[in-house]
Amino acid sequence: MNSGVSYSLFYDILLNLRGYYHSYGRIDDSNAKLDEITKLIAISYSMAKKGKKLDIAYVRTIAENMQDKSFGIASSIRYIFEEESKDKMFLNSDGTNIFGANASLNIQPTEDDLAEKIISEIEKIDFLNLIKSKKYQDFDIINECFGHFVRENFRNNKEDAQYMTPYEISEPMLEILFNDMAKDGYFTKETLENFVIMDPTCGVGTLLIESSNHFTRFLEKNYKQYASSLISRFRTNGIVGQDKVDRMVRLSKINALLLGSNISNINIGNSITGESSIDKYSSRADVIFTNPPFGAEHEIGLLNLEKYPILQKLNIAEGSVNSELLMLDRCIGLLKDNGYLVIVLPDSVFASKGMNSLYRDEILKTMQVRGVIELPSVTFAQAGTRTNTCIFYLQKKKPLQTSKFFMASCKELGYVVKEKMGVPVKISKGQNQMEIIARALVHDNKKNTIVSETPSITNISKEDLTDNILKPGFYSAERIQTIEKLSNTSSDIEIKKLSELVDFVTKSRKGFMVSDKIKHISVLHINPDCTINFDEVEQFEPISKGRSCQDGDLIFSKLNPSIPRMAIVPKKEYSMVCSNEFEIMRTKGEIDAYTLCFLLRTENVQNQIEHLTSGTSSSHSRIKQEQLAEIMIPVPKSKQKMLEYKQANEQIKKSIDMIYEAKNNIKKQLKLLSGI
Repeated sequence: MNSGVSYSLFYDILLNLRGYYHSYGRIDDSNAKLDEITKLIAISYSMAKKGKKLDIAYVRTIAENMQDKSFGIASSIRYIFEEESKDKMFLNSDGTNIFGANASLNIQPTEDDLAEKIISEIEKIDFLNLIKSKKYQDFDIINECFGHFVRENFRNNKEDAQYMTPYEISEPMLEILFNDMAKDGYFTKETLENFVIMDPTCGVGTLLIESSNHFTRFLEKNYKQYASSLISRFRTNGIVGQDKVDRMVRLSKINALLLGSNISNINIGNSITGESSIDKYSSRADVIFTNPPFGAEHEIGLLNLEKYPILQKLNIAEGSVNSELLMLDRCIGLLKDNGYLVIVLPDSVFASKGMNSLYRDEILKTMQVRGVIELPSVTFAQAGTRTNTCIFYLQKKKPLQTSKFFMASCKELGYVVKEKMGVPVKISKGQNQMEIIARALVHDNKKNTIVSETPSITNISKEDLTDNILKPGFYSAERIQTIEKLSNTSSDIEIKKLSELVDFVTKSRKGFMVSDKIKHISVLHINPDCTINFDEVEQFEPISKGRSCQDGDLIFSKLNPSIPRMAIVPKKEYSMVCSNEFEIMRTKGEIDAYTLCFLLRTENVQNQIEHLTSGTSSSHSRIKQEQLAEIMIPVPKSKQKMLEYKQANEQIKKSIDMIYEAKNNIKKQLKLLSGI
């Protein structure tokens, strides 16, 4: 790297180092190999800061100057690391070393051959020239390469819940963010001189460093005259990170170090409980971009509520709160007024009831929602999860009642994940719709409700929300167009909410176990033609109760409603119950039961149903009763249309009765023939 910096050369060095450790069988664990590589890079950099170069000549000189003449190359590099790692740049804020207590290289005195090969690769990195030239572009290349290498290392390793945010998401989102900040006039001279980017759950530093790189490029493009001094000030004071796992903090620090940044602002600590280094940054961050861990619960009584402005306003003194809500809340507290937050959160935060709903209510009152982007289930598939997630994009300022915000649905990211020999592998396929979404939003003026049909991007206001749900699918371009289409179908037709046409009676029905007199209808017993497979019903013996259902009930499966499963319960010689996955409805009379059942299967209604579902994954999506009630149904206004609906009901009922009768006849004939 004597003449500038080469991405490909640096990446080859990293691959060769990993290959040497592998070929010598020295270390099996891929993360342990990564630890050793980062140690070597770190001391090479710290030595360069002092005007020294870590090369084979230097290592041999150290060995020769030792009194112990058996001191070889391996012992020498180990000694150099142990001395160099004591440098204050490698100390955490609490005085502990980022490499751990009694830090050492994992190499034995007898492994001179391995040591020589490792040093022959490290010496190719000309950190001396890099530091002397102070070219931020060169640091950017080194950092980008190291970040890529770390991503590849963690790609198939789910370590400490490390679900690394794909570059396919982060870069377009940063484009949206910085474009909005510029449009909003956020970048004053004072702001630029004191700019802080933070990730309070930084992991290996991916989002923190990518955000910092984006800000650097933004300065170079828009503030050329002052860019160098602003970048220097920012990289000294403005990159702040924290994580509770020491390995993640170590990698994040090295990531920042290779950006030519001050790494003392990246520390180990729990951002939810206890005291930590980021506490001093309350109301100081300009940008927070984070992907926190999900699923853990924390007792409210054990939290310092001063750090959680939303929870404090809710005035809830007991119970527990999910970690994702607490991190959302904590980030709001860390933002300065008018600061921006981009956070990846699970589907439940945007659509579920209970505490999630309370948080949404308070956020809609106190924060400016800038937008939500629904991500495909493949997003974190390589890390072993297909949990449904969304990007929540907020600004810490009082919202205007008329303010609009975008709702976008990203269906593909330009890759799929497939299992190869038991390992999830990322394969390029399709297009990255995040890039399309970013381009559309950068040029959007908020005047049109529908910004894009594919991928769906719409602009809505608080008044357009269904309850307080913030899931983009609920406000998709297709759903808006479908409702408009239904409204304009004919002067003989009007549209009404399903709640105006039926009574939802599920909760009023008692639960019973299967017996000789009671049979249980499962979701899987519903046939595609809206009949019920009573042969299977009569053999089914579940271990749980079902809800009582009656002749004439319309039962509708809320589970995975993209597979339509609904039926009218016929009269039988025994009583029936149905699975709790069904919503049980009774028509109010304006539309007959069989007509309504089949209207729920029509394309225009199914489109609405599919966009009003939510869930933890694509295979466990559900539509709640509250959303089902919002479905718009075409209802006849004229006598002619009313007659057509009546006739349709009679024909459908007659046809279904004939299907049941035909099946019974076939069953009888089979029994007859079996007895011959």
